[in-house]
Amino acid sequence: MNRTSKGAAARTPGDPAARLLALLGACTERRTRAADIGSLVEGVCNALVDIGNYAVAAVRLADGDDGESLRILRAAEHRPLLWSELEHLDGHPLTLPLDGGGHSIGELRVLRRDGDFGEAETHALQALAADLAFSAEAIRAKNAQRRLDEQLRQLSRALESSSNGVMITSSTQLDHPIVYVNPAFERITGYSAAEAVGSSGRFLVRDDLAQKGLSEIRAALRERREGYTVLRNYRKNGQMFWNELSIAPVRDESGEITTHFVSIINDVSERIAYEQQLEYHATHDALTGLANRNLLHDRINQSILQAKHAGKLVGVLLLDLDRFKLINDGFGHAPADNLLKTVAERLGRCVRETDTVARLGGDEFVVVAGNIDDPDNLAGIAAKVLRQLAQPLDVEGKEVFVTASIGIATYPRDGEHGESLLRNADVAMYRVKEHGRNSYRFYTPEMNHMALDRLDMEGNLRRALERDEITVFFQPILSLASGRIIGAEALARWNHPRIGMIHPPEFIPLAEETGLIIPLGERVLRLVCAQIAAWQAAEMPPLRVAINISARQFRQDDLPRLVGRVLEETGVGGESLELELTESMVMHDVDNAISMLRDLKQLGVDLSLDDFGTGYSSLSYLKRFPIDVLKIDRSFVRDIDSEADDAAIARAVIAMAHSLGLRVIAEGVESEAQLELLRKYDCDAFQGFLFSRAVPAEEFALLVRSGRTQPPGAAQ
Repeated sequence: MNRTSKGAAARTPGDPAARLLALLGACTERRTRAADIGSLVEGVCNALVDIGNYAVAAVRLADGDDGESLRILRAAEHRPLLWSELEHLDGHPLTLPLDGGGHSIGELRVLRRDGDFGEAETHALQALAADLAFSAEAIRAKNAQRRLDEQLRQLSRALESSSNGVMITSSTQLDHPIVYVNPAFERITGYSAAEAVGSSGRFLVRDDLAQKGLSEIRAALRERREGYTVLRNYRKNGQMFWNELSIAPVRDESGEITTHFVSIINDVSERIAYEQQLEYHATHDALTGLANRNLLHDRINQSILQAKHAGKLVGVLLLDLDRFKLINDGFGHAPADNLLKTVAERLGRCVRETDTVARLGGDEFVVVAGNIDDPDNLAGIAAKVLRQLAQPLDVEGKEVFVTASIGIATYPRDGEHGESLLRNADVAMYRVKEHGRNSYRFYTPEMNHMALDRLDMEGNLRRALERDEITVFFQPILSLASGRIIGAEALARWNHPRIGMIHPPEFIPLAEETGLIIPLGERVLRLVCAQIAAWQAAEMPPLRVAINISARQFRQDDLPRLVGRVLEETGVGGESLELELTESMVMHDVDNAISMLRDLKQLGVDLSLDDFGTGYSSLSYLKRFPIDVLKIDRSFVRDIDSEADDAAIARAVIAMAHSLGLRVIAEGVESEAQLELLRKYDCDAFQGFLFSRAVPAEEFALLVRSGRTQPPGAAQ
């Protein structure tokens, strides 16, 4: 009986050797069929329990496919079992490390209810654990390769479909040869991949090596760091394009050795052309292409600096066409504009390449001649101008003769600054007009006997602040949607007891230069806030009044405190006040300007950017400034109805401002044609002589109370 039972046991799975062989075979089969680590481990655990007859089989694998530890338990009783219970189960446990190529990746734990593990059984289970670890690592490697392949496919698709050019260069070879370019690179440059690969990326620059941006790229390559610049590059057909180039190093797995550089090529030619066009229009007269007032002042200052070092003279010739209004009225704007273009061309023939010809506006032109040894040379230029203009002009098929009155001021005799030279040249020009026109005169101090000289003017301005001679006029600002007055721009006036009303251009520059602009600015602020309070007490409709802030005021740290104190003292809310700043003012020190603007905004006031487009190219900074209003300079509005370029600029500025959430006010509107175009372009508001000049507070109040909405013809 016992012999029979013993022989029967040897032929059944109860036989230890047969059981182990069956177990190893089943595990091998399940390892072969396993598609992922989870099914592999689960299959091995099930085989250990079902075929190996173990009470519990448990596997722990660190850092599984899901990034977390993988734990699988299988108990013969098929009851829920927690990993923490393993330590407390009755039986004989065996824990086997799972060795994944020299490092532990987990463990296999097997529990039997009775009897110890034999030597052969232990060896078999160790072999099973080794096979399990090997299979788990193989599946992981396969999955990692699959993920890597997919990432590479995605990266390749991204590179192939990118709209930006991509160029990869070697960092370990001489001259950094190109090893890859994408289709966008071929499209942008015109070079095929076969033509580009193997060449140095420098071939896109050709011989245009005097570019500042190249030093940044060379430094980035040398220092193995990221770099950015904008360069002039050249396509295969020789056409230049602007390349916004970004490069970044690619390092090996250690992170210490740079093997390649990835360069991103972005063709920004259209953007650069647009910015250059904006900059050109900000510095040049749209009608004639001559320098405008902004560029003129810069050129005068440059000439003065050069003259200081060389001991030379600078001549400023201001000329005004005689009786041009008759031509304008008789022939109309278009023929008159063509005549101005011809005058501009003739003026260009009278000067050297180093001289500057500018148009101030209307029929006023300026010639700046630097590096002059003798004032007689300036007389020669003036005489040449008069001879050129004396030649007949064809206007609408009729022969027209144009003459001019020219005033001449020289540095350093007649002034040390552009404003003083222009002012004195203007005085001399008017003396020519008073004495018959069609001639020229040099400025002399005696010409100014009816005006204050500089020192007297400074003393008088100081006394004006003490005697309340400063007053404020208000130019209405109207909504284009409703046609109603919604606010005003406050403009300072000096009511001199002897000379009469003096306009800002005649005393504001002196106030800036002497520092009197600080008390003058505070005086204007108090007058405006007091007037707003008076209008509110009189139950006038809500209005917002704009005040110009000078550069010197803006640099005062206590400006926000001053504005807040005046608002509090007068009982006026910040929403009734708007502070106007210029582009050059906020661009002088961008970070401090932003901080100042934020402090002012906390007072509840609105902030506007005045004379937009005439100063710095600040488009890239515009979104950083917490401003509310953009004011289109009158130089763009003036010819909006006759010049396509000015119209396009105005439309673009309005659209851009609206996209940034800003309101737009157009300055200097003088005709209904201009107004209609601004309305068509969705401009928000306007101001100008079409509706009203700047008027005293009482007259402004009458305009508001009258409810007048339709603008009259141009003010006479």
